[in-house]
Amino acid sequence: MAEKQTYFGTPTALSLMIVAAVWAAASSGTAPYARVVACVWAVGTAVNLVLLLARRRRERRAAAETAADTDC
Repeated sequence: MAEKQTYFGTPTALSLMIVAAVWAAASSGTAPYARVVACVWAVGTAVNLVLLLARRRRERRAAAETAADTDC
């Protein structure tokens, strides 16, 4: 059975979180400590996005190889 994915685990949601964090970090009205937290949040979310995309690519490649092996 396929694992149900939440909205927060999608590339779109992660991209929106990155944009929001960068926006908060760049805002002159944001307190300095909040800017630091926003930068950390943006970097962490970007790493999460890269890992998610790499995992999807690896799963897609494995599925293609499995399909190619069963066709022979």
